[in-house]
Amino acid sequence: MSTISETVLVTGASGHLGKIVLEELLKKGHNKIIATTRKPESLADFAKRGVTVRKASFDDPASLVTAFQGADRILIISTDNIGNRIPEHSAAVDAAVKVGAKRILYTSLTKADEVPVTFAFEHEGTEEKIKQSGLAYTILRNNMYSDYLIPKLQHAIASGSIYGAGGEGACAYVSRKDCAKAAAAALLSSESGNKILEIGGPRAWTYKELAKFTSELVSITISYVDLPAEELSKALAGAGVPKPMADALASFDVSIREGYLKEVNTSIKNLIGEELQDVSVLLKENKSLLVS
Repeated sequence: MSTISETVLVTGASGHLGKIVLEELLKKGHNKIIATTRKPESLADFAKRGVTVRKASFDDPASLVTAFQGADRILIISTDNIGNRIPEHSAAVDAAVKVGAKRILYTSLTKADEVPVTFAFEHEGTEEKIKQSGLAYTILRNNMYSDYLIPKLQHAIASGSIYGAGGEGACAYVSRKDCAKAAAAALLSSESGNKILEIGGPRAWTYKELAKFTSELVSITISYVDLPAEELSKALAGAGVPKPMADALASFDVSIREGYLKEVNTSIKNLIGEELQDVSVLLKENKSLLVS
């Protein structure tokens, strides 16, 4: 059950992560929830369940100030607008300050201040903006979603190979649902002080281990083909992925190879009070989808 009486707000609440955060808050019995979105109609079901839904857009600072009124704790879910996130997130931080919020929470990137991901600087810049705001803060540095492995392994099953640039490096993939649980728990936490939490899964996986496990799961031989990052990016672009995203995906593999994403810790388990979902469980649950 909720241990605080303050009003919490979730931005980008109609997105995949945002909706799960709302579900988790409701499960905990919290009844002072504001959800902001560009499309309020997409959250009609939550409005019927007592959530206050307000229209707001990160590229409209005035709408943020209006929507944030009455919020004590504000979760800023990072947008997917790569290249424009610092000004958009900064507008949200400024709005939180203007309405007198007490705490900002932000979904950042693992080791945002050092990881060689092409857009890591946007997360680092947002973190700095939050630190300079004067408000208490909780920064949730999420590792790569294990959910993203599903389409990657679907392709691997079809082609017989996982293509990557991760070398022998490993990644502590974490499920989107566990990240949402962590965000909801942090929103409702009565602990004070500023916090930066690295959010990772219960085990770090190499591409070779993923290939072996998936091979055994679907009874199809899958190998791992390691490529230079530049070649991986070119291959992705050749397959229709926009170049900026292709470069970003390749940079995640560089981060895996260089050991930036392998950290396994207990911060999220301690926060949500339950075991995390391992990649093996996710893949077993989605076996039919993998081979579809």
